[in-house]
Amino acid sequence: MTKRTYYDLIRQRIAHAAEEASEKARTVDHPSLAGIIREITVQECIEPYLTHSFRCGTGKIVDTTGHLTKQIDLVVYQTKLAPPLMVSKDLGIFPAECCAYAFEVKSTLNATEIKSAIEVAETVRRLRRFPKTDRDKGVTYQGAGPATILFAFGSDISGHELERYLKYDNATNPAFVALLVLGKGYWYWDPAKGWHGVTAAEFDDPAGIFAVFIAGFTNTLAAHESTLRGFTPGDYILPYEIEAKPYRKPG
Repeated sequence: MTKRTYYDLIRQRIAHAAEEASEKARTVDHPSLAGIIREITVQECIEPYLTHSFRCGTGKIVDTTGHLTKQIDLVVYQTKLAPPLMVSKDLGIFPAECCAYAFEVKSTLNATEIKSAIEVAETVRRLRRFPKTDRDKGVTYQGAGPATILFAFGSDISGHELERYLKYDNATNPAFVALLVLGKGYWYWDPAKGWHGVTAAEFDDPAGIFAVFIAGFTNTLAAHESTLRGFTPGDYILPYEIEAKPYRKPG
């Protein structure tokens, strides 16, 4: 199987899924249901490229400080470090240490949707992960939070999508580290080099930008698989510290 074969399979998958999702959304003619259809579609397009310990779900992410994010459309998580609290098959509350990606999914990206998505991503950015307690019982946290992705099936403008996004989020550390708009482009944030990306015009098929995203996505998950750090999931279970005392035999 050649690189081109993989590319074509990925491109065809997202193109077909996007068309099918649009048809279903038009049929139900209800904004909330249409949004759910889009979220399911993205999950179905992401799941085939997960490495063995990762899963997809939707819900909220929590950390050991008690901070809880807003509802996340799609969470890519793994179960090696700590189990999520699943309310149903795909709905749950996910320990921050288990989460690799947090997706916000939009049908048609517009200014209002960008601002609402940023509000959600900000709650993800405030997560603290991998607490470490020193000898004086001070707590520090290690590493960045889950990668935040803004995924849209379309846009209400013909202009440059990243330029519009930056009107609402020009922070040194942006709320989203990647922006993927089908038919428009894919851009990602590198802390050392700034924003980089490609536009759909550079491909023979606009759906090809999804393959660019999947290439980086699978690389990241593979790196996670081989570099998972230690963690004590019991920190999520007890709301306060209990100190075990030595047993002394009576009498």
